[in-house]
Amino acid sequence: MEFSASHRFDRPLDQVSAAFLDPDAHVGRYGLSGARDIEIEHVESGADVLDLTTVRTVEGEVPAIAQRIVKATNTITTTERWERGAGGCTGQSTMEASNVPGTATMEATIEAAGDSACVYTIVLTLAMKVPLIGDRFVKLLRPQVIEILDAEFDAWDRWFAGSDAA
Repeated sequence: MEFSASHRFDRPLDQVSAAFLDPDAHVGRYGLSGARDIEIEHVESGADVLDLTTVRTVEGEVPAIAQRIVKATNTITTTERWERGAGGCTGQSTMEASNVPGTATMEATIEAAGDSACVYTIVLTLAMKVPLIGDRFVKLLRPQVIEILDAEFDAWDRWFAGSDAA
């Protein structure tokens, strides 16, 4: 099942793209979103590309109906690739959680919205490996998925605000 959301950064595209190509920015953002035990397992970076694999522990709220299938505490492994091109930045990620029978993939774009702003758009696809009820189960988790996307945007905003102070 697909979920999509967009967020506006009141920052120029080159500044936002540079952050998304910086492994330390991703680690900082994870910390601001409440993750702990954040580790970089793999990083390869160049002027216009970042390949990054991170592992972190997250805790979240799980509806009572879902607690038999999904646990509140998970170790999440994220493998992502970000590329900067002439029109902006694109990203692809795969996320696997230790106590969730499924995977999440993300396609993202960051595009200019004038000279001093840009738009970050995410399309998140969740696939649950639960026979017969996988898609219905994901629909039940819709409010939590939207909260996760909003938290992603908020963590980036807070990371940028903190990087301005530095």
